[in-house]
Amino acid sequence: MGSCCARPRTCIVVSPPLEDRDEWEEFQRLLKEDLNDPATDWKIKKDWAANYKNDYKIRISLKPDTTTGNPNHILRADVKFRGVTAQDHLDCLVTPDNLPGLQELKTVETLPDGYIKYCRVKAPCLDARDHCWKYTIDHREDGSIFCCLRTATHPKCPLKAGVVRAYYYNATLITMSADEPGVMCFTEFIQQDLKGGLPVCLMNAALPAGTVAANDNEMKTFKKKGLFKP
Repeated sequence: MGSCCARPRTCIVVSPPLEDRDEWEEFQRLLKEDLNDPATDWKIKKDWAANYKNDYKIRISLKPDTTTGNPNHILRADVKFRGVTAQDHLDCLVTPDNLPGLQELKTVETLPDGYIKYCRVKAPCLDARDHCWKYTIDHREDGSIFCCLRTATHPKCPLKAGVVRAYYYNATLITMSADEPGVMCFTEFIQQDLKGGLPVCLMNAALPAGTVAANDNEMKTFKKKGLFKP
């Protein structure tokens, strides 16, 4: 990962505005990159396990963002969940009520192909972070579901005193496995910036473990809600 910078950065180049990009094309561009090709800069941080643990498997890869210059790395997670459906996972993305430290979650606007949502979370020893997310959802003809959420602006999501507005991007393609009956699969790309002066290297280092923990928590939530069907 490299050593941590001695002082936090004062500016960041974020991805192009949402309205200037096609989220599906951006997802496909990332998906086509070969994880084993050194030229793509992907590093596999956690490879597939031999067996399912807590009824899921996950592979985690990480790379620098060489496209926009954003110092926050891009994470790719390839995941298999047993006993749940593609719609179950989409519902979890759209209504992430299992987020640790969740203080507020509401739908600001319903769009033809998604939503604008507001979310506020508070972690111990840190200022609260909030998000204004634009969801783009596509139920595709092959039965797969594409969902992208990215930080956006909205007049009903103003900045709040004492709360840090974070940046978050998640693009996910969800399918049911053709080879393993009852197994839901998804590939997601994540990039985030919690801001507030947190060193980038610490966030990059924590992202793989945080993603594993989030998926573990999701499966536990499915089981708690009775959605898991072994």
